[in-house]
Amino acid sequence: MAGRSRVLGFERAFGPSALACLALGTGACIVTSAHPDPVPEAPSAQGGSVSSGGFGAAGVALGLAAGGSIQIIEVGDHHCSLPSIGGKAVFASQVFDGSRPARREFFSWTTDEQVAALRQDQVLFSRSERPGLGPGYAFQVFAQLARDETLGEQAQLAKLLGGELFAKVRYAWSEPWATRMGWPGEDYGDNLLRIVLKPEAWLVLVKEGGLSVVDLQNDPVALSVVLANPGRIGAIYYQKDRSTGGPFCGGSFASGGSGYREFILGNLAMVEEWSIGTEQIRDRLSANIASLSAFLERVRACPVTSSAQQWTVDVVCNWDIVGGELTELSAYEQSLAIPSDNYLAVPERIATMIETLQGDLFELDPLLVTPGKP
Repeated sequence: MAGRSRVLGFERAFGPSALACLALGTGACIVTSAHPDPVPEAPSAQGGSVSSGGFGAAGVALGLAAGGSIQIIEVGDHHCSLPSIGGKAVFASQVFDGSRPARREFFSWTTDEQVAALRQDQVLFSRSERPGLGPGYAFQVFAQLARDETLGEQAQLAKLLGGELFAKVRYAWSEPWATRMGWPGEDYGDNLLRIVLKPEAWLVLVKEGGLSVVDLQNDPVALSVVLANPGRIGAIYYQKDRSTGGPFCGGSFASGGSGYREFILGNLAMVEEWSIGTEQIRDRLSANIASLSAFLERVRACPVTSSAQQWTVDVVCNWDIVGGELTELSAYEQSLAIPSDNYLAVPERIATMIETLQGDLFELDPLLVTPGKP
């Protein structure tokens, strides 16, 4: 994959003022202007910050002509409506419930340089920080919690997380597409790792200012038991919420900084296997592309029209609202890990994701490693 240039989507072919909406099939939507709204920086383990991207009404739309070429379509200044959709939402099966986060399978993006090292040395966890970005914002939170003696066992666990057990880590998520685009200005690499935990692994949850632990059936594990057996911690689930500078979701409106969620892996003793270049990974990428393509076709008639700043706050504030009927948009938003401007639910962003993932498809060159076995 070395030397591949990143696909930037439709924005290079059309100016920002022409890009807000894509009409597909029988649907047409209102194109919006691209006057930016200021967005606060989001200190993140993934790096970068949320960029601007507010939208307002206009009268030009983009459509797909025969053969896949793009044409500009004049549309009136009117309200759009979604076509009738049967069956469940495209991303219904990928909705991430933060109250039941445990899983064994993870995907992590990495660079050509890292892949070369992985193939040569087969050392999965080799870096304590990303160059120029430090060890990650979550580790600042662990350090802060570790200093709070009133937290008792939670403070002891936070100190453990900030120590040798997770001294070298990889950041991951349950689906490749949901972290590939990252924050604007950041690129985590275009090579995909698949990592599977052992069934006996535990998961530390860091959210709402506290720490707890569950097993892979999402059943709670007493902190005293965890502190006596720290080697069974397989991953950390970290959610940047109001307790650590994320959005404040109370009152009649949401406000505050940006948020995100991520898995942190670093304990090789709880890794059952890891792989790169396999058919299984390529098939997962292909499935992600198919899902995004279906999502694009279904919701192009009515893209998000709020500012990128307000959208990212709304998404994070809805992550812990469990239950209720899913819509195409809510299922997509509930599947996200990084609700940055790159993931704003407007046609050109979704199209750019599809193009980027298509560029990430690779020729098979499988490497499957089972730690501790020849």
